[in-house]
Amino acid sequence: MKRMACIGMLLACVLAASSVASAQNCSNWSNWDLRGTYAMSGSGYIDLSKVFPGMGFPSGPVPLYWVGAHTYNGKGGGSGWIVLNAGGGQLHGKLVGKSYAVQPDCSVQETFSVALQETGTTIGPFQRIGVVAPMPLYPWALDLYMILGGSEPGNAPAPGFDSGVAHRISLLY
Repeated sequence: MKRMACIGMLLACVLAASSVASAQNCSNWSNWDLRGTYAMSGSGYIDLSKVFPGMGFPSGPVPLYWVGAHTYNGKGGGSGWIVLNAGGGQLHGKLVGKSYAVQPDCSVQETFSVALQETGTTIGPFQRIGVVAPMPLYPWALDLYMILGGSEPGNAPAPGFDSGVAHRISLLY
C-alpha cells in the first residue's frame, strides 16, 4: 500500500511538471502556426428569415448541423467548403473572404462568408471565435474549438449561433 502511494505521488509530480498538465502559452504563436487543412463539424440554431430576408422563411430558430473542411494559409487567410442542414434543408457552400488572426490568449478571431450553391447568394460575413487546443503527444495535431453567434446586448439579434470543432488533418494548405 505504501509503495502504491509513493508511485501515485511520483506520477502526480511528473504530470504536474509536464507540458500535458500545464497551461498552453500562445503568446509567441502566429498565423503560421495554424497553417494546414482542417476537417470540421458542428451544430446549433439559425433563423432562416434573418439569413434570407424576403424569401418567405418563418421567423424563429431551427436546428442547424454542418460539416466541412477549411484551410488556414499561414498568412491570415484561407478557403473551404461546408454542407449545412438547416431545418431539414441541405445547402452546399464555399467559404469566401476568410480571414483569421491568432491572439496571445490562444483564441483565434475569424471572419468569413458563405457562397451558397443552391441559391446563388453569399451570406455573411460571420465572426467566429476559436480556442487552440494543441495535442502535446502529437506536435503536428491541433484541434480548434469554435463558437459562432450571439449578439451584444442592445444590438439586433444575431441570425443564429453554433459551436463546433476542427481537427487539423494535414499541414498542407
